[in-house]
Amino acid sequence: MKLFSSESGQILRQVIKFGVIIALVVLIVIEVGPLIWERFNVAQTAEDIADSVANTYYAYHDKAQVIKDTTDKLKMAGFSDDEIRQASVEFLPPDGSVQSIKVTVVKYANTLITKHISALKKLSRIAASHESGVLTPPPAK
Repeated sequence: MKLFSSESGQILRQVIKFGVIIALVVLIVIEVGPLIWERFNVAQTAEDIADSVANTYYAYHDKAQVIKDTTDKLKMAGFSDDEIRQASVEFLPPDGSVQSIKVTVVKYANTLITKHISALKKLSRIAASHESGVLTPPPAK
């Protein structure tokens, strides 16, 4: 410990301490950054798809077409098959005529730790929902 007792040793000790602190901050930013970014991205994707499929339902009045369009849009957005299986489309209200469509989108954030430790993948799960109203046709004259 003679190295850390002199004046230059004390400076070296401070440099090492700041280096460790900076490394921890960088690691936190690298791990938390993708989670924050994906949260915004998933919320925007849910909103875009809900608006789009509400228009599809208005045009075709076909629930199967809405589900197919949702799946296609998720594939084009780069979602994995597992993430697409976890997504959902709800026609609201459940009984009666459809007035709105709620889309829930699930994405797993790709972080450094979850790439290497698959058991922690569930901690990077991000889900977002958005409900869009279906346009109603004007009353017939």
